[in-house]
Amino acid sequence: MFTIDIDTGGTMTDGLVSGSGADGPPRVVSLKVETTPHDVTIAFLDVLEAARAALGFADLRSMLAQVEVIRWSSTITSNVLAQRVGPKLGLLVTAGHEADLYDADAAPTVLGTLISAEDVTGIAEDADEATVRRAIKSLLDKGIRRINVSLAGAFPDGTAEQRIVDMISADYPDHFLGSIPALAGSEVVLRPDDATRTIASLVNAYVHPALATTLYRAEEIVRDQHGWRGNVLIGHINGGVARIGKTKAFDTIESGPLFGTYACAAASGAAGDGRVIAVDVGGTTAKASAVEDGRVLLKGSGELFDIPLQLDMPLLRSIALGGGSVARVSDGAVSLGPDSMGAAPGPACYGLGGRNATITDAFVVAGFVSPTAFLGGRRVLDVDRARAALDKHVGGPLGVDVEQAARAVVEAAWDAVTQLARETAEEAGWDPADVTVYGYGGNGPLFVTAVADRLGARAARLFRLGNVYSAYGSSISDVVHVYESAVAGTALEPITDRLAGEARRDLRGEGFDSRYASLEWEVRSSTGSVRSEGEEPGGVVATLEGAPTLVRLTARYPLPRLAEPELDGSGSAVATGARTSSFGTDGELPTYDASDLTGSELRGPLLADGGSYTWLVTDGWSLSTDARGNAALRKEVA
Repeated sequence: MFTIDIDTGGTMTDGLVSGSGADGPPRVVSLKVETTPHDVTIAFLDVLEAARAALGFADLRSMLAQVEVIRWSSTITSNVLAQRVGPKLGLLVTAGHEADLYDADAAPTVLGTLISAEDVTGIAEDADEATVRRAIKSLLDKGIRRINVSLAGAFPDGTAEQRIVDMISADYPDHFLGSIPALAGSEVVLRPDDATRTIASLVNAYVHPALATTLYRAEEIVRDQHGWRGNVLIGHINGGVARIGKTKAFDTIESGPLFGTYACAAASGAAGDGRVIAVDVGGTTAKASAVEDGRVLLKGSGELFDIPLQLDMPLLRSIALGGGSVARVSDGAVSLGPDSMGAAPGPACYGLGGRNATITDAFVVAGFVSPTAFLGGRRVLDVDRARAALDKHVGGPLGVDVEQAARAVVEAAWDAVTQLARETAEEAGWDPADVTVYGYGGNGPLFVTAVADRLGARAARLFRLGNVYSAYGSSISDVVHVYESAVAGTALEPITDRLAGEARRDLRGEGFDSRYASLEWEVRSSTGSVRSEGEEPGGVVATLEGAPTLVRLTARYPLPRLAEPELDGSGSAVATGARTSSFGTDGELPTYDASDLTGSELRGPLLADGGSYTWLVTDGWSLSTDARGNAALRKEVA
């Protein structure tokens, strides 16, 4: 049986297939197709079709009959937030907090963007049902078709919010065309902070329609048209997956990029790298995250596209910089983005009508990217168009030739990603020179040693599956369900029994044997938290200072995982040629076949071509590969 993992990014959609058919040997196949932003279900199906062709099945139905698991992560919700293209929301709050949403500093990040100030209505604490109904109707009269309810003090008891949600559901039931979805803030996150519950619920409501429509459509297509009998499992920000019915939109924000971080956590744990800055550069954005001692680094607060949240969140920073970022000259210097040419029309070298110079055009002219091996040879890049665009938009304004223009764009990109990595390390409280830099994504391997150099770091890593590393992170993920309950008193046993029972019922309903699930508990008080594993928190609660306020259960069910196969290699790599480049020795960069590097040790500068990916090792760095084709890079001592 096979597993299929799909990661939809802003420019490319990646796929990773692993397993074996009835008679064949185990296989690992990586895939890339262009993302279709107008309808990402098309790219989702394109990956399945590419998998069918690679595995040799006659049609999708016959392939899916041999597929055990489909996991899908994406940037759907992230894109809605970034572009501010969500629905018109209404919000009911406790009277007096219409303007500040319980936090005067945080309110401006959502008022006027996620929700209009005039669409926030206050409800007095002693308001009767007639008053509440009038407030609801006043929102509906403004064209609101999705209402959030977030009242002061709804932790630990959210029944007041739930009564209003029930009222809306009763007055506008699902079977009427005018049905109004309503959501209580305490249903999204359980935290004492009123502002966090309010903002989290607004974010969830804002991104939910686009996500739900897309996910259900994709699942319906593979079920109804192609005979798929399972659930499409959706990637969550916690590094796990769950069926659509157990997925809140808020759970999925940045889940795609973070699967790459979880993959780095697994790799760093095996390698013994203590502090890692993970650098993911794709076609649209560059992201940096942090891993410490084999675990994704969490912060007690964070931001989602400048929206602050007092929640445990992975440390993840991003900038609008990727292969498609437009390069131009401003005030006598190269500037990059934030606009991107995306997959269509794409960089000038795509030959699809794009006329702006981009980072990808600079990589082509610099010799980093083979014009004939892009996307595994499925697209031939037009070097002349890349040169013309760079000359017009960069070289001419700077008064330099095309090669110098390409170098200026490349170094500006390296500098920008270095600053991103430095800020991420400093936010983690680390000296940037003390980290190991991991590079992945479609373009990340072209940055890693240059970024490490600029940070003063002396170690880095690259991965054979790095061009689809978020899909790889998905391929080693499990089903994860999270359950939370506020604690009003001191008795925990009724709460833990209820949460454990709910977890078992959900897993059984999904066709999983709950006996094989692991249970992880966290109990919080106002002063800290404790964790334990097993059926209930047990005696560790006694170590808490202060009464328990929140119980969280994480139920984890193991899924089939990809095991990276070992490769055959001679350990004596031979250069396959050289490319003209101002970044090489004497104007040339030696090139090697990345699939033939197993067990090799080489010194930069060099390029390693893997067909659908390229590694760049800059001058002063050495590369050694292991049996699985992954590379450790070291800065050579002068």
